[in-house]
Amino acid sequence: MTDESHLNENLSEVLFKPQRTSLETSLISNSGCPLPDIDYALQSHFGFQKNWYRPVNRFYWTWLGGNLLDIDEALSNIAVSTNKRTRPQCLDTVEEYGPGNWIYEFSAIAQKRVLMAGKAGDPELKAHHLRLASRYFAIAAYPNLKGDVLAAEAAMHSRRHYREVFETSKVCGYYSTETFDYKGSKINAYLHSPDNTELHPCVVVVCSYEQSCTDYFRFFNDYLRPHGMAVLVIEMPGLGSCANIKLDASCSDFIQAAVEHIDKLPFIDSSNIGIFAGGLAALAALRLAILQPALLKGVSVVNPIIDNVFNHPEVMMNVPLCLRSSFANRMDLDASNWDTVVPQTQIFSLKKQGLLTAVAKLNTPVLCHYIKELKITAEDAKLIERSFKNADCRPLETADVSGGSFQTFKRTTEFFIKRFGLN
Repeated sequence: MTDESHLNENLSEVLFKPQRTSLETSLISNSGCPLPDIDYALQSHFGFQKNWYRPVNRFYWTWLGGNLLDIDEALSNIAVSTNKRTRPQCLDTVEEYGPGNWIYEFSAIAQKRVLMAGKAGDPELKAHHLRLASRYFAIAAYPNLKGDVLAAEAAMHSRRHYREVFETSKVCGYYSTETFDYKGSKINAYLHSPDNTELHPCVVVVCSYEQSCTDYFRFFNDYLRPHGMAVLVIEMPGLGSCANIKLDASCSDFIQAAVEHIDKLPFIDSSNIGIFAGGLAALAALRLAILQPALLKGVSVVNPIIDNVFNHPEVMMNVPLCLRSSFANRMDLDASNWDTVVPQTQIFSLKKQGLLTAVAKLNTPVLCHYIKELKITAEDAKLIERSFKNADCRPLETADVSGGSFQTFKRTTEFFIKRFGLN
């Protein structure tokens, strides 16, 4: 990965290298395995579609703060490229780092916004362009695989410009990078707060592999901040600053380390801590709620993956290649051997770990959102409802990513207002 000294170089020299010197993203943790034959109608809820390796969530990216014209420019350049692709069926697998390559094209529109920010006289306009730049660099980096050097560089620029938004704007609140120790590694967490003078309850957002740590500005700014709540964003093992940590069955321990760290901050109310997480991150969050209930006032989860998916190989076989490689990557495995990877995932099941049963009723309040059309997550929602005494499981009224996020952020805000005793 490029070190921080590169931040002082001309950004164009960093971005527009003549050739890729590492594997093209779709080959990382794959060894060149073929595309699986899957049901795209089922996966379309998450943006996956034929002819693309990565999910394409145009309106979700726009909802997060991107400009649709910028995004369509990048996608169009990728789609029409005649350069060699490592997977001819997938438009976003142009091999060389240059025109048509996913990381290159989204980094290019990000760089345009960086230049516009440099010319902006008004601080708020400058912050606007920097936020767009951060968003596009985050898209460039997806799916943030360990070993994807160019993606890691794009992610670094995303974090850098995201931080500059708060340094530039007078209305965005307080932002800091908090560092804590976990298993001998230094882990970064990203704290957003209305200020650093008054006492604030805090929602710990556990960023799963489908997200970036810079995805939660609107959740903080539009939903939680008006009610005096802070947000601490941390990443799952094998992602971002946790890249050196292997994903294993004890995946909740790093959240506990983060909570214990923010307990020491004088402007965070350690008696009012909650967690928001989705997918595999929901598994880690609920595991902590079971093992350390006194730490938390509540947990809000979205489409939790906690049991059924690990016990139904036929479901795991219907996972797109991008998600296969992402999951295998965090476990230091190879998605080409998916038949051998699937059985190893059973250790993650909270039921098999003996933590969720139909007998014991756990006390931590849980708000669960799920797509009712997806049987596996709906079944896991039922398991949560049976296992937690104070569980509120609600189907999402819309299954698309952007609409679902709007619902979950609104419901989660209302949930934590109640749990924290706020007006």
